[in-house]
Amino acid sequence: MKLLTSLLRATIPFSLSLALLIPMLDAAEKGPQTVQVSIGTILASNESDNFDPRLSKMKSQLEVIKYRSYRLLREQVQKAPWQSSAAFEIPGGRSLTVIPEGYRNNRLSLKVRLLQGEKPLLDTTVQLRNRGNFLLGGPAHEGGVLILSISATTQ
Repeated sequence: MKLLTSLLRATIPFSLSLALLIPMLDAAEKGPQTVQVSIGTILASNESDNFDPRLSKMKSQLEVIKYRSYRLLREQVQKAPWQSSAAFEIPGGRSLTVIPEGYRNNRLSLKVRLLQGEKPLLDTTVQLRNRGNFLLGGPAHEGGVLILSISATTQ
């Protein structure tokens, strides 16, 4: 009986501390609580040689795409909790949904869906560095193509 009482005394504090530790470990694995998602909608075309100065930070990335003109049409920023979606309107009756799925080694995993009405145009997962940028070539629009600049920052 003494042995059973001693075991209970030793086990109860350990069990309680373990029960308190598990939620903290889960939070540490998920990382930050929200993600700030930024979407830049860029019109790329060959109709002129204009380069929008607001795009200067990503000029080297855009030049790889091989168009002569780049114009920022819209910038949108939203905060999204993990596993929740942020929805963005894209010109031409399109919408973009971004869902932060994971965070590991300073990299974010984002589920990205581009829709034309109810029709899916793209459904993929991208990984980018925290505070990084990803360019997604999009559909035709006004004599050129839309390029979506997707960036995300943990909060």
